[in-house]
Amino acid sequence: MVNQKNKQTFSPPRVGEVLWRTRPGECHTRIHTVDSCDVHSNLAGAECTINSKIYHKCLWSLAQDGLQCKLGVCYYVRMRTLFHSTTIYFIFIMLMIWHVPDVPAIENPFEIRVFDSQLEVMQPYRLISGKHYRLQAVSVDEEVLRAQWFLAGNLGRITTGNQPTLMPAFVGEGDLICRVNRMEQRVRLSVVPATGTMGNRGGTLKSPAGVEITLPENALTIEKQIGIEIVASPGLPPTARQFIRVVQISPTRLVLKRLTQLTFLFGSDVFPDAKPQLYFWEAFGKQWVPLQSRVNSVQGGVTASINHFGIYTLMVHTPVDLERTDRFQIQNVKLSPRVFFAPDRNRLTIAYQLKAPEATQAFVTMDIFDLRGRRVRRLLEDTSLYVGPHIAQWDGLTDDGVLVRNGRYLLLIRARIGSQGTAHRKLVVVFK
Repeated sequence: MVNQKNKQTFSPPRVGEVLWRTRPGECHTRIHTVDSCDVHSNLAGAECTINSKIYHKCLWSLAQDGLQCKLGVCYYVRMRTLFHSTTIYFIFIMLMIWHVPDVPAIENPFEIRVFDSQLEVMQPYRLISGKHYRLQAVSVDEEVLRAQWFLAGNLGRITTGNQPTLMPAFVGEGDLICRVNRMEQRVRLSVVPATGTMGNRGGTLKSPAGVEITLPENALTIEKQIGIEIVASPGLPPTARQFIRVVQISPTRLVLKRLTQLTFLFGSDVFPDAKPQLYFWEAFGKQWVPLQSRVNSVQGGVTASINHFGIYTLMVHTPVDLERTDRFQIQNVKLSPRVFFAPDRNRLTIAYQLKAPEATQAFVTMDIFDLRGRRVRRLLEDTSLYVGPHIAQWDGLTDDGVLVRNGRYLLLIRARIGSQGTAHRKLVVVFK
């Protein structure tokens, strides 16, 4: 084997021979003496034992006239060679990776917690429309963290501060998102109505949205699940009026056998220069119809009498003096729609006003007759109502629960105050 630089011939290291460690440009450092070296023919390689302890697998390179250790340190006989820094760098990286301990990843650096008052709500989250819930971001050490809160989906609103609070409003599904120091967690939640089951014994259902409905006995013939939820307004308010809240009471097509008391609690809301009043959304006419409302300042609520469910709202407007009348009468009777078509899908809304010179209450009876004079349906029976605007609805059914036939019917509204009485008649056309 001939070295191209000095034309000398070299052979593999021998037992007892001294090896030198070379760096670029020098060959001065003596390392160890070869104890044994087994040369592999045809491979120009050798296995050398150094100091009988450390074993190095080396290649004896003709081009470099020496031995190269696979660990990246080069041992040569008699000659200087170049140091392979690329090989050492690669081996160093591999050793670092091999020695780095496995660190378990933290999948949940914090968790979202939802509280109903002091009680923690467990997942899956089913939150009630109109209720208030406290929010917390808690670390693995049970420390409450400062966080940013968001809602994905038109479900309600979040108020921030020392104690973040979620007020779900609209029924549906979405995500509650929490961010802490660039880390984000999200949980799925659904908003449901406040519900209760009622039958012929009646009862009261209270919604956290500040709405109560009280059914008397025999208002229902069979058990029904009643629901109250906050909804978006289906239409603009009348002029000079402002919405306080809008709710839907379901089943929306349900017409009751007896009048029910609907109460909106306004709690901390104050109406110093305005009068609160309840309104019903008349879907066919696409308008808000006022209801005669009674304000209870002590309770902090507004109550109206209704015989049907649907969409209701509490509005405020500047109070005006009621129009005076010199006699007791029923006025402004209006039907919507004017022709009661498709009663299996629609309802007939009957709007009217009670007027009296002095009295504030009257007893009202409302009936539907066919043209032969037979009573088809009784909607109100000697029901106490305050003087003012009222509405009632007819679902097209008889007292026996049978859908009426096409034809003409007579609406008769009778009212009395003591010995005084008044009545109003109006023709109703049913077309299926």
